[in-house]
Amino acid sequence: MTEPAPVTFPNGRKLICDTCDNDVFESHRWKLQTTGMTLFNLDWANRDATCFVCTSCRRIHWFHT
Repeated sequence: MTEPAPVTFPNGRKLICDTCDNDVFESHRWKLQTTGMTLFNLDWANRDATCFVCTSCRRIHWFHT
Protein backbone atom coordinates (compact mmCIF):
# COMPACT_ATOMS: atom_id res chain seq x y z
CA MET A 1 0.00 0.00 0.00
CA THR A 2 1.14 3.53 -0.70
CA GLU A 3 0.28 6.84 0.87
CA PRO A 4 -2.99 8.23 -0.54
CA ALA A 5 -2.39 10.46 -3.56
CA PRO A 6 -3.94 11.50 -6.88
CA VAL A 7 -3.38 9.04 -9.74
CA THR A 8 -2.31 10.21 -13.20
CA PHE A 9 -2.08 7.73 -16.09
CA PRO A 10 0.72 7.81 -18.69
CA ASN A 11 -1.61 9.54 -21.17
CA GLY A 12 -2.00 12.45 -18.71
CA ARG A 13 -5.56 11.68 -17.60
CA LYS A 14 -6.37 11.68 -13.88
CA LEU A 15 -8.30 8.90 -12.17
CA ILE A 16 -11.60 10.14 -10.74
CA CYS A 17 -13.79 7.86 -8.64
CA ASP A 18 -16.91 6.80 -10.59
CA THR A 19 -18.97 6.82 -7.41
CA CYS A 20 -18.07 10.01 -5.52
CA ASP A 21 -15.80 12.07 -7.87
CA ASN A 22 -12.88 11.91 -5.39
CA ASP A 23 -9.37 12.03 -6.87
CA VAL A 24 -7.25 10.64 -4.00
CA PHE A 25 -6.51 6.90 -3.87
CA GLU A 26 -4.50 4.28 -2.01
CA SER A 27 -2.55 2.02 -4.40
CA HIS A 28 -2.42 -1.77 -3.94
CA ARG A 29 -1.23 -4.80 -5.94
CA TRP A 30 -3.44 -7.89 -5.70
CA LYS A 31 -3.28 -11.34 -7.28
CA LEU A 32 -6.02 -12.29 -9.74
CA GLN A 33 -7.01 -15.71 -8.36
CA THR A 34 -8.24 -18.40 -10.74
CA THR A 35 -9.88 -21.70 -9.83
CA GLY A 36 -7.55 -23.79 -12.00
CA MET A 37 -4.36 -22.36 -10.55
CA THR A 38 -5.72 -22.72 -7.01
CA LEU A 39 -6.66 -26.35 -7.69
CA PHE A 40 -3.03 -27.11 -8.56
CA ASN A 41 -1.63 -24.93 -5.74
CA LEU A 42 -0.12 -22.47 -8.24
CA ASP A 43 -1.72 -19.24 -7.02
CA TRP A 44 1.70 -17.56 -7.05
CA ALA A 45 1.71 -17.83 -10.87
CA ASN A 46 -1.51 -15.83 -11.36
CA ARG A 47 -1.31 -12.36 -12.84
CA ASP A 48 -1.36 -9.19 -10.75
CA ALA A 49 -3.72 -6.25 -10.82
CA THR A 50 -3.06 -2.72 -9.70
CA CYS A 51 -5.95 -1.48 -7.59
CA PHE A 52 -6.71 2.04 -6.51
CA VAL A 53 -8.98 2.37 -3.47
CA CYS A 54 -10.89 5.65 -3.16
CA THR A 55 -10.10 7.35 0.13
CA SER A 56 -13.62 8.77 0.33
CA CYS A 57 -16.09 5.98 -0.49
CA ARG A 58 -13.61 3.02 -0.54
CA ARG A 59 -14.62 1.89 -4.05
CA ILE A 60 -11.91 -0.27 -5.64
CA HIS A 61 -10.81 0.53 -9.19
CA TRP A 62 -9.04 -2.51 -10.75
CA PHE A 63 -6.49 -2.34 -13.56
CA HIS A 64 -4.86 -5.35 -15.19
CA THR A 65 -1.06 -4.99 -15.32
